[in-house]
Amino acid sequence: MSENLNQIPTEQPTSEVVENVETANQTAPENSPAEDPMNDPRFEAPRAQRFPTWGDMLAVVGIYLLATVATSIVMAIVAAVSGGAESLTERMSSGPMSALSYALSMTLTIVGVLIYRKLRRGKGKMFRLSMRGFNPMLILWGFVLVLITGIVIEPVLNLFPESFLDLLNQMGANGGWSVLMLAILAPVMEEVLFRGILLESVREKYSSGRAIVVSALMFGVIHVIPQQVVNAFVIGLILGFIYVRTDSLWPVIIIHALNNAMAYVIMQWSDGANITVRSLIENDTIYAVVYGMSLAVFIVSGYMVWRSIEKINSKESRA
Repeated sequence: MSENLNQIPTEQPTSEVVENVETANQTAPENSPAEDPMNDPRFEAPRAQRFPTWGDMLAVVGIYLLATVATSIVMAIVAAVSGGAESLTERMSSGPMSALSYALSMTLTIVGVLIYRKLRRGKGKMFRLSMRGFNPMLILWGFVLVLITGIVIEPVLNLFPESFLDLLNQMGANGGWSVLMLAILAPVMEEVLFRGILLESVREKYSSGRAIVVSALMFGVIHVIPQQVVNAFVIGLILGFIYVRTDSLWPVIIIHALNNAMAYVIMQWSDGANITVRSLIENDTIYAVVYGMSLAVFIVSGYMVWRSIEKINSKESRA
């Protein structure tokens, strides 16, 4: 009988019961809302949803368009306040205003993309400026390949009406201000955005090969003018490859600047006319030889680039 009584559980002290209840209430509140895991810095979104997605790429285009519109409004106000004998349109298209407008719109775009990337928890390094991979011969090869690419895709560009190039010709009509915008501001700011931010962001999530293609596609889309869209996409592939090979923005900035400087010289020499290799070489046989040689170099170089990217992707997948 005494053994049975000893087996009966004794009543827990009231103080301990209250303490247990309070502890339970603190650890698992019954009526408190569930915490959103997306607000938890330790939360890792599924790979498909992580930055950057195609939706994020559309957001980048939207940021660029908003920055362009905002800049146009600011420049219109500045031009209206400044006064002068010229019309408002002439003042806005002047050299200083054009350069300032471009610098402001690209600055707003870069800052906006950086903020958006931070909000979306983008990962990876940005703005690589290493000098270890700086190779003058690679820069020369890249510039020559850009020129050869221009010859190869020229028949495709000629399918578009020349009227689309009027806006581009206006950009080269402001002397030294055009040089500042085309050969200095554009290479630096565009390479920072497309290679330094976008390519690196895609590269962190996927492979270098895909990053090169996506950044080149965005590089083309932002140029708007059909001829430039096609040209910038193909050039973007070359610049992306060289950036991945060197892990530095310096080589691609230099190649970009050389390409734009040459385009400016051609615009000045032709007085705004659309000068093509076909128009310069009137002899059909000579043009066929030049085009055939350029196409052969383009194909061989493209194959070499493809193989090199495959090796880079393979090395990254093993890392």
